[in-house]
Amino acid sequence: MYPSPHVRVSDAEREAIVARLSTATAEGRLTVEEFSERSRYAYASRTWGELSAVLYDLPVGDLTGPQQPVAPPAASESKLPVLALLAGALPVPLFLCGGGSLLAPVSSIAAIVLGVTSLRGPAPFVHRGRAMAITGIVLGSLGLLGVGLLVAGMIGGWWFFFD
Repeated sequence: MYPSPHVRVSDAEREAIVARLSTATAEGRLTVEEFSERSRYAYASRTWGELSAVLYDLPVGDLTGPQQPVAPPAASESKLPVLALLAGALPVPLFLCGGGSLLAPVSSIAAIVLGVTSLRGPAPFVHRGRAMAITGIVLGSLGLLGVGLLVAGMIGGWWFFFD
């Protein structure tokens, strides 16, 4: 269970034991006074023989050293850059099919918002989807510019030019 009782303990090993005492206190196995007394003794311990005495009546766990950090689960890749690209490209077929009057500006604005939002995400996702997000922003901006020119042309009397 423990290394030889004559082996000196490190600060990290003392901290691991005090963390175990803290867990035992949170579980209701130790009172606050017992925790305080045992953690003082743990910090004063020089060998595993002295250190293991503070845990003699607690359930056995892996106490041979500090716990290794567990790698977080792999996060799924963000879909925002792809959505920004699709929303930015959507006004082109909408105008070609003649149904782009209301949906084109909405799609363009959505492309810009999705693109900017995806660029503000976690660094690994931003790096992988950066080109798609920027393309979505550019296409969304061009879509808004096109809608603006179309509206300006209709207001300015250039409507015959678009027939």
